[in-house]
Amino acid sequence: MNRLDYMVQVEDLHASPELRSRLTALAGEVKRPRRRLRPWMGVCAALAVVFLGVGVLNGTIPLLRIGGSSGSGGGGHDEASTFMSYAGPIFPLTLGEENDSITAERNTTLDFSPWEPVWVESEYREEGGYWSRSSDILVTDSYTLTNSSGEDQAVTVLYPFVSGLYETDRLRPVLTLNGRELQTELRIGTYSGSFEGAWAGTIGGDPDGSVNLNYADGWEDYQALLADGSYLKNALGPGPDVTGVPVTVYRLTNPYSPPKDEEAGITNPSLRATFHLDYSKTKILTYGFHGASFDPEGGTMLQDFSIPQPGDRDCGTKAYYLIAVGEDIQDLTLQGFATGRLDEEAVPLDGCGATVERYETNLDAALREILPQHLDLLEMEGHTPTGLTFEQVYRAFLEQLLSYGVLSDHTAERYDSGWLENIEEGLDRVCWLEAQVTIPAGESVTVEASFTKEASFDYACADTKNRGVYGYDLVTQLGSDLTCTGQTATLEDRGLIEIVRQNFGFDLENGVNTVTLDPAQEHYYLEVRRITE
Repeated sequence: MNRLDYMVQVEDLHASPELRSRLTALAGEVKRPRRRLRPWMGVCAALAVVFLGVGVLNGTIPLLRIGGSSGSGGGGHDEASTFMSYAGPIFPLTLGEENDSITAERNTTLDFSPWEPVWVESEYREEGGYWSRSSDILVTDSYTLTNSSGEDQAVTVLYPFVSGLYETDRLRPVLTLNGRELQTELRIGTYSGSFEGAWAGTIGGDPDGSVNLNYADGWEDYQALLADGSYLKNALGPGPDVTGVPVTVYRLTNPYSPPKDEEAGITNPSLRATFHLDYSKTKILTYGFHGASFDPEGGTMLQDFSIPQPGDRDCGTKAYYLIAVGEDIQDLTLQGFATGRLDEEAVPLDGCGATVERYETNLDAALREILPQHLDLLEMEGHTPTGLTFEQVYRAFLEQLLSYGVLSDHTAERYDSGWLENIEEGLDRVCWLEAQVTIPAGESVTVEASFTKEASFDYACADTKNRGVYGYDLVTQLGSDLTCTGQTATLEDRGLIEIVRQNFGFDLENGVNTVTLDPAQEHYYLEVRRITE
């Protein structure tokens, strides 16, 4: 057993009194998963609830409902298609608070100019390049806001859009007031989907599991997400605070082993951490480990990782973390093995070990130590979050962990190993741009959102009626407290598309490119195909 160097850090216990009282069980008095591949669609690619709360260790914190279940779509989409990859609708502008003095007239323009072919030079093509064709469109969503009162009205405007966390820099709208760009603050919602079993919807699949992500696949999913206002309220709020959750951290550095030697049977030198714990009083989070075995009845757990070899990217630099939330673990031992096997046939390997540092801190401090290292790894792999602060990424990570990880009462199978690497912070969500606008008494101003909108589509390898068809949709009032006295939509088709299905009422042959929308019609859709030359 390796010697444990003991170090105590001063606990940061600045959690709110309410949250601290709800987390007292963790101090020793505890009682008790880029976009949209769906296995149920039968896509030919290889394929692997929205609740937010800190129901840690079966504690007493109630869950805050922030959305509904996605399901698999099907009926209820009007006559619109259920696409394998759904990009979400164009949402309406809303106000921070209802204001009876403010009304709006809305016009939404769908511009297909990005569909124009662009020549991309490439030395790897015999012809010197290739024609690139986008399926994105440009959207201009314009609102004429009128103040009918005799006083100036200072209001908060919020413009929603669907994006993955690391796509916000590309997909976030530009908000303008009378043609001048507004200063905005990005408000980020939580994961907008749910979970499903492996190959749910297929023969032999698990319909009730939670190992796979289940993205929203229709506007009704966003209707369930936003209808009661709690999802937006959470996005505007301060986020969870876990500074009052005490943890014990075991930090392993400088792991060593005999060199990898295939002939000698040392195919994957690994280091295994074995320890005792009471599963009802302790939850384990790890970082850097990628093998595990659990025995709740016997009160033991093992976690292991492959020991980096000379020349490996993280040899001598990576830290490995084992975090006990609740009561501390007992009898930690480290042992080397010649392979990564975890069963009884695993071959012990002498000469393995690591430097182990034990210290006590709080969950917030521990996660803030680990997450930057994880983000550095993502950056090396080309997954760099741009246009976001660390605090925004940290909050998204923490909310996903607390909602669905092992600290939740609703742990998803996807995350039940406790491995922090598995917690995805970059999933699809609804975000808002927040800005302050003043509308003079008796006057009108124009607030406009301009942005790139991705298409919904079926994968090229799938044999469906929608091969080559792209969908775009709009909701008239979902999630908005702004009274619209009129709504119109304009289609700039650029001569590039033919309409396959729609309920807007556009008629390209007869030059009907602008139509009036009925606010009582909640959802409008447009499905098109590229005109081939």
